[in-house]
Amino acid sequence: MPSRNAIKGKQLYRILFFGVIFTVLAVGTLALLGVREFRRDAAAVAVESSARGLSGAVTVLMDAVASSNGEIGAQAFTSLKPEALRREATRILKKHAVLTAIMVSDGSGLRFMLVRTPEGGLEVLPESGSDTESRWTLWKRDGSSVPGTPLKDYQRTVMDSALADEFGHLMPGQVNWRSSYGFRASGESWLTASTLVQSEDQRIMASYVFPVDAIVNRLGGAEKGSAEKVFLFWDSGKVLPVPASARAEAQGDKARPFLDGEKMDDPVIAGAAQMLASGKGTRKAPFFYTVNGEVWWGYVLPLSVFGDTMSLGVAVPRKNIVSTLTGDNFLLLFGGVLMLLAAAVLLVLHRNKTRIEAIGIRHKVPRNAQDVLKLIAEGESGIVEFKQTLRFNLKSGKNGKEIEHASLKSVAGFLNSEGGILLVGVADDGVVAGFEEDRFENADKALLHFNNLVNQQIGTEFSRYLESTVIEVQGKSVLAVHCLPAPVPAILDNGKSEEFYVRSGPASRQLTLSQFYEWLQNH
Repeated sequence: MPSRNAIKGKQLYRILFFGVIFTVLAVGTLALLGVREFRRDAAAVAVESSARGLSGAVTVLMDAVASSNGEIGAQAFTSLKPEALRREATRILKKHAVLTAIMVSDGSGLRFMLVRTPEGGLEVLPESGSDTESRWTLWKRDGSSVPGTPLKDYQRTVMDSALADEFGHLMPGQVNWRSSYGFRASGESWLTASTLVQSEDQRIMASYVFPVDAIVNRLGGAEKGSAEKVFLFWDSGKVLPVPASARAEAQGDKARPFLDGEKMDDPVIAGAAQMLASGKGTRKAPFFYTVNGEVWWGYVLPLSVFGDTMSLGVAVPRKNIVSTLTGDNFLLLFGGVLMLLAAAVLLVLHRNKTRIEAIGIRHKVPRNAQDVLKLIAEGESGIVEFKQTLRFNLKSGKNGKEIEHASLKSVAGFLNSEGGILLVGVADDGVVAGFEEDRFENADKALLHFNNLVNQQIGTEFSRYLESTVIEVQGKSVLAVHCLPAPVPAILDNGKSEEFYVRSGPASRQLTLSQFYEWLQNH
């Protein structure tokens, strides 16, 4: 029973010790996960905000497609007659110099196209009765017309199929950006923005053709927010970087070339393209990747509704997103402070190890007569000892130092072992005799005498590990001394020599010098 109580104290110390370690690890892990989640949220907001802000620059071009003033959009192309289409398209091309061509189509394909050329507007009308032939007319600036020369690589069947497919999927109010249909040798370097409009008797689709430089220049001069890299990305894996300068160098009819992601000179944009191509990055959420040891966050905002999907991409370095409280330096500082705090708590636990381990015994501290009688009933043991008197020798009939020494060596033995309780006023057979033979004036004098003995012969520094009180039991006075294990050896000075005692069963045993040395090694 006594040893089991002591073990409980040791178990408590282990629980506290490893509990501190577990708590530090848990707090550190939760803090790290929390910061990582915060970083993800901050990154998502940053890259999405940058992409949507830049998309406003593209919206300026969309205004040429569906402006609210009626010049272009719902009020344009109210008739499918060639003269009416030519008149509207010519007016739009004159008003918006950024446009290269305008196409009008329906569910069967192309119905009309007007292309801006240095000589004037090159008009394309499908030849009636033919699925492949078209009539080309060059309308000069002076109003005259001559047969025009077909555009290089123009394939009407391909264009009709693509336009009809787009017409079938596009919903009212939507604008779909995509690569052009290859009516120029430079192909993908020309873009179209298509929207549905209502003619006199049917719904048609107006497609506006821009050189890719138009978008690149707009994006190059736009406010980029936290983004450091801007690019256009297609599902085909083609990438077009946007220069950091306010205006991109014009490419003319040579057209700005699109590149495969792996052929990009810029490793940041190449990394984003590879993430998108591999499926690790999507157009649904921001993604992160590492370039030369630096973490970047990427995001692509689709500008297309379907088809040859074109997206606006941005890349933001983590350093532009991470705040002071979520930076690596702060995490290192927080981790260091957490470890120092844990070390301090563990040091306090270690210094109070013996006191904590003695908690299993502490609950047996006698507070009243019933507690004393219960201890007496259990008998003497490794943690309980009886002494009939504190200083009076019953055999010689006078006070003796040997009687005081007997009580003090029991106290020293408890201090050097697992603690225990000394009951003065109880005979060896458990009879409550009281210590009245010691002839103290009162209980306070008895406690003072005992404390003085401890201070003089064991040391005042050990008084903190002792709790003494006088309890009235069956009309007799009993001195109860509760001893906790001391963190350092308690050596008893008898005036002639120094002695070291430990508990051995129900008795205190003095150790030799070699035994004391061995005890030190084990403690």
